[in-house]
Amino acid sequence: MLPTIAHPLKMAGRIVLGPRQVRNGFARIVARADGSGRIELYDVQSSQWCEAPEECTFSELWSAPAAFDARFLTAI
Repeated sequence: MLPTIAHPLKMAGRIVLGPRQVRNGFARIVARADGSGRIELYDVQSSQWCEAPEECTFSELWSAPAAFDARFLTAI
């Protein structure tokens, strides 16, 4: 029997991690087309995710607690 190895989809725009609560806001890591990732912060005023290269580090985001969103309870 041949072993099956699971590989994550390496699709650009896929959310790799998050959202997580960082300081007073929310952040996530999104995959890029070249396989790397970018950090995005949620902007409350515009209700959109914006790229944030300097405001948050990957290590800070990985160690942050997961954010709870009540909108996902309806799917359970």
